[in-house]
Amino acid sequence: MAFRSDSTAGNKQFTSKESKEIREAKNLSEWFEKIGAIPDAINEVLESYSGLTSNEVVPHIEDVRARAFEQGPHSCIGQSRFLELNLAKHPYYPEILSRLGKGQTLLDAGCSFGQDLRKLVFDGAPSSSVLYGLDIIPAFFKLGYELFRDRHKFYATFLSADLIKSAQVIPALDAKIDIISAFSLLHLFDCTEQKTLACHLVGFTKSVAGSTIVGRQLGAPAAGHCSVDGLTKDTKIYIHDMESFQQFWDDVGEATDSEWVVDVLLQPVETKLSSLSWSMPGMSWLYFRATRQ
Repeated sequence: MAFRSDSTAGNKQFTSKESKEIREAKNLSEWFEKIGAIPDAINEVLESYSGLTSNEVVPHIEDVRARAFEQGPHSCIGQSRFLELNLAKHPYYPEILSRLGKGQTLLDAGCSFGQDLRKLVFDGAPSSSVLYGLDIIPAFFKLGYELFRDRHKFYATFLSADLIKSAQVIPALDAKIDIISAFSLLHLFDCTEQKTLACHLVGFTKSVAGSTIVGRQLGAPAAGHCSVDGLTKDTKIYIHDMESFQQFWDDVGEATDSEWVVDVLLQPVETKLSSLSWSMPGMSWLYFRATRQ
């Protein structure tokens, strides 16, 4: 999810007037899509955890999404990617649940509405789990409580920050986190910014063997920069291949005086992603787990 307000929008929140101007200036069919079938996983959470009836689910999502788009007009909101619950698709998700059951801490970096955090609790993570959500748009936190109707029972700590700022310090997280989830995050930036961001994430982890950073991002057979057509501006991002991603974590380790072993799994991207104008040949989803040694 978006961290610096997505690669499409820079690091600001937008006023309603600015959002309206953006929507009028662009063909939004690519950015604000009609909500189709609701994925089973999020539908189950919204009905069983949040208490929505089946007839309420779609109108409720549409209402929250529209208000979120006013705060941050980004493709991940307009295309309803927050409904995907990607952390639960990670191969190490069962291990993450087990570790939370043993009292470990987790940070969702780029958390958007905190949907993956809710899924963890729904799937059995103790309600007492020490969970953190971090995003650059604090309005998303309130909207998350509205989306899931759980202010009375969900006790995660939400923090707002821009991890591309090299001087960013967050005392509440410094060396306190066992597991970090970073989905659709690193690939929003160029290679230099990715390293800055990853070094901040490393700084949040406990300085012990076994601290873990998991995530999913775009990957390609050959690493390189590509230019992405954005909603508010165009930007250049860096897509890793398996070799460059391992080197990336070696470089991050050297910069942070730490060592990381990286496991990677590649899966095909959806047809829609592979057909975008900026898509790279053979583009895939790169699931990873970086483990501190």
